[in-house]
Formats: sequence, structure tokens, C-alpha cells
Amino acid sequence: MPTTIRPTLVLWGVRMGFMSYGWDAGVLGGVLLTPAFQSAMKAPDATTTAMIVASFLLASWLGCCIAASPWSDTVGRRIWVVAGAAVQIVGTIISASSYSVGQLIAGRVFIGIGNGFVVSQGPVYVAETTGTVKQRGPLVGILMGFACAGTACAYWIDFGFTYATGQVVWRLPVAMQIIWSLLAVVLTYPNADSPRWYFLHNRPDEGKLVLQQMYGDNTLAEKVAVEIQTELKQEVGEKLRFSDFFVDKSETKAATRIRDGVLLVGVAYLMGINMIFYYMTTIFQVYIGLAPTTASICSGAATTLLAIGSFVGSIFCEKGGRRKWLLWGSALQSVFMIAFVALLAVGTKAASSAAAAMLFGWILVFSPTWAPLPYIYISETMPLRHRHTGVGLGMSAQWLMAFLTVYAGPIGFEKVGWKIWVWFAVFNVLGFPYVYFFLRESRGRSLEHMNALYNEKLAVGSGSLSPDEGSVIQEGVVEEKV
Repeated sequence: MPTTIRPTLVLWGVRMGFMSYGWDAGVLGGVLLTPAFQSAMKAPDATTTAMIVASFLLASWLGCCIAASPWSDTVGRRIWVVAGAAVQIVGTIISASSYSVGQLIAGRVFIGIGNGFVVSQGPVYVAETTGTVKQRGPLVGILMGFACAGTACAYWIDFGFTYATGQVVWRLPVAMQIIWSLLAVVLTYPNADSPRWYFLHNRPDEGKLVLQQMYGDNTLAEKVAVEIQTELKQEVGEKLRFSDFFVDKSETKAATRIRDGVLLVGVAYLMGINMIFYYMTTIFQVYIGLAPTTASICSGAATTLLAIGSFVGSIFCEKGGRRKWLLWGSALQSVFMIAFVALLAVGTKAASSAAAAMLFGWILVFSPTWAPLPYIYISETMPLRHRHTGVGLGMSAQWLMAFLTVYAGPIGFEKVGWKIWVWFAVFNVLGFPYVYFFLRESRGRSLEHMNALYNEKLAVGSGSLSPDEGSVIQEGVVEEKV
């Protein structure tokens, strides 16, 4: 295993993995209704189309569960990202060469499993190799910005290929996902694993070596090492018990932290984002009534807005704190989603155009709040010994809820029409009381001080970093500008 780490390479490697995730989320949405795709897949009905799209999501859930399993932590954060991107490449080749629904679903299952590996361990890898508290949140949140950028790029590429003819209309956009997965492998592989993973596996010398490279200051690196080792001592002997997920009696509240993270991500992905992501063109064209070209342009514009908003929210997430961003997001999203549902219920052409505007408003709010913040929150609040499990289970909740909405969505459209959106409106509203009553503010704390957030008796003692040391950017450590 390499013993040299370059945080900037780690950042860009994981970002390319998320770019691949976003690309997959957008690429099929723009080609599902094209004659070339319909011809190759023998004009699939709504249920079959839903399974083609949603198979990726269910496989991503499986990939997250594998990465969250107790034995998975033995291989490290880095290997999961590299292995996931490699599996995605295999799946993309199968998908792009598909001439049947079964082959396409098989390819998307491979892509999904690989994606589960990347998105469950990538944020952990970035959080644990970021040298400063103030940059940790933005750098993790920006991962979702890259996922949204991947979706936007895919939709614009799809739009461009609508002017082409033949099977290239959908096969080439699907095949282009290989670019992002390959970059993820090339950029991530040369790096060492995170220093916290080395300490967790009783390899302190390697952990200290990586910390020294991250900080460029042996004294500061030694202080961080002491904090990591203190945190591990606090968590010694604590095991996850099923009963703790309901009434947590442990000192570090590990089960509570995992439960809160899983529910946070689950609620976020029951708000409707994946329905909008995967069926954007179909929503504009079929359910709002726009012309095909106009629907494609609106889809590209909406996903571009989502990407820009995710970057903005990530960059400024340190202002106000995690809870305020989530609370304001839930409140404003509820207004836009309820208005969207009401206008769809009216059903007139003018009301449909207004509904499209409400959907853009919802995206404008969701993108800087509930898009990046759940990733940030779960990557920093999980206890070190169970961080891979906690983040993995949190991300598995994302994919399970996404599968539920994406698979049930088209079927629901056929059965109950606009009323399917009431489901999403309910969860936009529920997000507010959940955050207000259950989540704690994690902004401004180092990863080694998170235990004290849940139990003040576990505050790191002597030898810990001062507030100034915890937020100083050492020259040459984290060069990434956010």
C-alpha cells in the first residue's frame, strides 16, 4: 500500500467518482423517450422502464451495505473508492453495448454496486484527509456538487445527441461514464489511506507519517495523533447493540449517531430529488406538457441550477451551521412543492407552466441545503470505530429510498397522476421537525471532538489542539480553494 498522500489528488479522485454517480443519474433521463433507445429496448412499458432506471439504485444500496459490513473496514477507504470505480467501468461497457433489457439491467447493476462503494466511503476518505475543520464541511459537500454537475453534463450531452441519428444517440452518452470512473481510479490509487484508518488498525507509524504529509508540521501532526488515539480509547469495548438504536445507553452514543444519520439521508431522498433527477425530461414533456425540445432545454437548465446551488451551499455551509441550512431548506421547499402539487392538480396549460416555475424554485432551495448537507453531517458525526458502518448505512438509506421513489414513480403517475407528488410534499414538511428536534450542530468541531458533542464527559483532555491550531491551514497542506 502506498505511504504517500496528496490530499488534492484524493479530493479530485473522489470527486470524479461522484461525477460518475451524477452522470448515471442524468444520462438515461434524457434518452428514455428517444426512438433509438425505444427501438433497442423493444419499446419497454412503464414498469420495465422503471426497473431499467431503478436497478442502478437498488444495486447502489447493495454496494453501500457491502461497504458498511463489519469486515469491510479491513481494506481501507482508498481501496473501496478504487474498486468501486473499476466495477463501474465494467458495468458501463455492458450497458453501452446492450441490445436487450436484461443486458442493460445487468450493466446497471454493476455500475450501481461500484457506485455504492464510492459514495459510501468517498466522503469518509475526504473528511479524514482534510487538514482543517473549516474546510472539511465545504470539501465534503462539494462532492454532491460534482454529482449534480455530472447530471447536468449528461443532460446537455443528451440534448446535443437528440440531433444525431441511430444508436449513437444513447449509446455514446452512456459509454462516456467511463471517463469519470477511469479518472477516479487514476487519481485515487497512488495515495495512502487516511491516517485515522491506520490508527484504527493499530498502525500508528504509518498514521503519523500521513499526518506529517498532510500538515507539513511534525508538532501539529503529533498533537492530532494524540487526539485520534484518545478518541479510540474512549470507544474501546463499545459495541453496537440493536436496542441502542432506540434507547442508547452507551457513552459515545454511537447507535444514536448512526440512526440520526440514516434517518436524515432517508428523509432527504424521500423529498423527490431522485424522481426529478431521473425523469426530468419526462416530467416536463409528459406531465407538464412542454414540447420535446423545450423539455430537454428545461431539463439541462434545471440540473445546471442544481449543480450551481450545491456548490454554493457547500462553500458557505460554515456560515450559520448545518441545522439552520437544513431548517430553512425544508421550510422553503415545502412551500414550492405544495404549490407545485396544487398547480398540477389544476391541470390547465397556464397552471402547468406555473408548476414548472415552482419546480425550478424547489430545486433552487434544495440544491444548497438538502443536497450537500446530509453528506457533510454523516461524514463528520460518526464515531471513528464505526465511521465506515455509519456512513455506509446512511448512504444505503439514500439508495433504498431513491429506488422506492424511482421505481414507484412512473407506476404511480399512471395510476394516480399528479397525486403521487403529495408523497414528496409530506416529506419536505417532515424534514423541519426532524432536524429541529433530533439533530445536533456539528459545525466547528474536529472529528476527534465529536464524541463530546454527545457526551461532554468525553471532551479531549490535555495535549489536544487549541482552537487556532484546529483551524489553521498549513502551507502546502490543503491547497484546494473553496
